[in-house]
Amino acid sequence: MLSHPNNLSVALRLAVVLFALTFCSSWVCASKEQGSVTIKIYRENGTVAHYRAYPENAVKLLFPKSEAVIEPEESLKKWQPSSVTILKKIQTVRVSDTERRFNVMGATFGDQLFIFDGIFSDNNSVTMSLLIRATASGPRNKAEALDLAKLYLTLSYYRFADPDRFVAYKASDSTKKNNLGNSRSVSDIIGISHSPQVVQKGATYALDFYSYDDSGVIPTKVSHWQINVSPDTLEERLSAHHEGFHQQYSKATSETTQTTGKIKFSPSIMADGFTDDGAITDIQSWASSDGPGVQRTHFYYKSHEKADKRMQDYLHNAVAIIETRPWLDSQGKSVGTQALVIRITDSEKALIASEIFEDESSVLEISCFSLGNLLAVLHRELPDWKH
Repeated sequence: MLSHPNNLSVALRLAVVLFALTFCSSWVCASKEQGSVTIKIYRENGTVAHYRAYPENAVKLLFPKSEAVIEPEESLKKWQPSSVTILKKIQTVRVSDTERRFNVMGATFGDQLFIFDGIFSDNNSVTMSLLIRATASGPRNKAEALDLAKLYLTLSYYRFADPDRFVAYKASDSTKKNNLGNSRSVSDIIGISHSPQVVQKGATYALDFYSYDDSGVIPTKVSHWQINVSPDTLEERLSAHHEGFHQQYSKATSETTQTTGKIKFSPSIMADGFTDDGAITDIQSWASSDGPGVQRTHFYYKSHEKADKRMQDYLHNAVAIIETRPWLDSQGKSVGTQALVIRITDSEKALIASEIFEDESSVLEISCFSLGNLLAVLHRELPDWKH
C-alpha cells in the first residue's frame, strides 16, 4: 500500500477514523417521528400539485427548492401479490430533481408523498411505518407481513426490482423457481440457510430472511434481514450485508446474526491503483455488520492544482453540501478542507454519501450508500443543516 512521507499525518488521522469503526452505531440519524414539508410536484402530464412530503430531513436535503418531478412506476403491477392490499391504495413513483440528475423511490397516497432511498436507511423504516398508518394497511396474517417487508425492500434498497429476483428461497421450497436456468438454486450457490421465516408474536410478525444482488453471473452480495411488522409499524432490526457471502458468513453465522446494537466493520478489499487525471490511489473497502459497507479512496497528486480540481468537482456536482469546514490535524491546526456531501454515483442515478478531505496534494474520500453508516464510520452526528 502506498504511503508518502509528507502525508504521514494524513495516514495517522485515517487510522484514528478507522479505529473508531468498531465502536460506532449506525442509527445516528434515526428519528422516532418524522415531520413533513410541502413540496411542489411536476407530473409527467404537465400538471402541478402540492404534496406533504416525508421524511422532512431527506426532502430538504435532496430538494432544497421544494420542487420535484414524479413519474408513475408501473413495474410493481407485474409482481403484485394479492395479499399486498397497500398497493391498491398507493401509487408508486420515481421522484427526481427538476434537472433529472437523480431519482429516488416514492409512494403517493392522497396529497402525501413518501420518499425512500438507501442513502437514508436510518429513516426508511420510520417512513414505511408512516405509510402503513396513513393507509391503514397493517398485516392481517403472515403472508401479508412478508409481502409488506418485500415491498419495503423494493422501495428502500432495490429500486423497484421484483422481489422474486432478490429474495432467496431454499431449493427445497418448490413454490419458488431458481433464476439461473440450471439445477442449482441461488440459495445452494450462496449458502442460504433457510427460506423466509415469519413468526407471529401477538400482533407483531417477526421476519427472518435473505436477499441477494443478482446483477452478476453468480450473486456475491447477500443480505440478512430481520424485520418486525405490526399493525402500524415496520422495524428493521438487522440489515447485514456481506461480500463473498459463502466464505465470510457461513463461518460465523451465530456471531453475525446477533444484534448487538453497535455496528462493526471489517476490511474486505485493499488495493492500489491510478486514475486518468494522474493520481495514484490507495483503496480500501470495509464490510458492515449492519447496513452498507464503506469505501475509502485516497488520491495522491503531484500538484495542489490537480487535488483542488478533484475537490471542486465533488463540490460542484454534489446534490447537497451538508457541511464544509477546515480539516484539522491532531494539534487542531488547519491542514486543508473537508466537506460532507450527497452526490450521484457514476454508474446510475443513485445517491451516495461522501466525506471528502483535501490537503496540499491529496484528496481523501470516504463514501457509503447510507448516510447513517458514513457518520458512524466518522464517529460523528449529522450537523445542523440549513437549506
